[in-house]
Amino acid sequence: MKRSAFTLIELLVVIAIIAILAAILFPVFAKAKFAAKKTGDLSNVKQLSLGMTIYTTDYDDIYPSAYFHRAFNPALGGTNSGYIHWSAMIQPYVKNTQLFVSPLDSIRGHAPTCFSSSDNNSGAGIPAGQAANVCTTVNPALVPPAYIRGGVVVDEQVPRISYTVNSAVIPRMRNIGDVNRGVNVVSQTQLDNVSDTILIAGFTDNLSCLASASITATVRSASHRSTNGYSVDQANTRAYFGSQEDGATRPPIWALNYRQITTGGNQIFNLCKTTPRTDYPLSVYTGGGRIEGGDNYGLADGSAKYRKFSQTLNVNQYMWGARVYTDGNAPVLDPLTGVALP
Repeated sequence: MKRSAFTLIELLVVIAIIAILAAILFPVFAKAKFAAKKTGDLSNVKQLSLGMTIYTTDYDDIYPSAYFHRAFNPALGGTNSGYIHWSAMIQPYVKNTQLFVSPLDSIRGHAPTCFSSSDNNSGAGIPAGQAANVCTTVNPALVPPAYIRGGVVVDEQVPRISYTVNSAVIPRMRNIGDVNRGVNVVSQTQLDNVSDTILIAGFTDNLSCLASASITATVRSASHRSTNGYSVDQANTRAYFGSQEDGATRPPIWALNYRQITTGGNQIFNLCKTTPRTDYPLSVYTGGGRIEGGDNYGLADGSAKYRKFSQTLNVNQYMWGARVYTDGNAPVLDPLTGVALP
């Protein structure tokens, strides 16, 4: 009997066709997967923004602070008594810790600052690249037993977080020192353009950029830190903190100019990865956006939108706040003209 079979040439042709189809389809699959993650991230940001907005309805339209220390007055002792974070403050309104982790976050979220190797708020363990930072309290009376786990103090924060807040709306009001500096919580009614003012943004996945002030042999998390779109010099090279670090007298506050912070010797999003410093403009905490040069931003009206990072810095519609609402409604200056933003 004559046996039929594929020839070598025929097999090679079939393999070549399969390889060509794979080369065509794999990028399509990758784009579809990325689009799904982008949509998931947008949903997270939307729900967190809504949670923040619902929070304000229970607190006379006032937004929370980014965090505050349990030992609000350091003079009482207990400076390592841990903090209460905004993610814990709005948790009763979102009721889901997974919303705080972005599907686009390559490190699957940052840990709290204070946690031990045995207990990280929910036993989530130590994330890759981050070191356990055991916080102790000088005055145990300041820390309720619920916040002492495994014998050490832990922060009241979700176990992992991929998002931060805009300090122009959500203040870094950690203790009485910030209050004495003039930092204050903000009412939604203070905002000039609620639907286009950023409330929530994504964290960078680079630990050196986020924890630039905490670089040691191993990098501990600094996930409590808030961000903003400002600088205290016209060249956009130095951070505006929106806290007592700025001194008793408020400095001039300059809007960031996208060209100034991404060209020449001031490419802050690259520099923070290789040359950590404590005074880069705080936009390094966002990495300038993790979605094709932009990000999904949660806005102060509870909505969420994708925007290029450069768009958020448009001085004619400055999305980081035309005024610093948490710092006495301080005016923000255009770095090119020196004129206050409209």
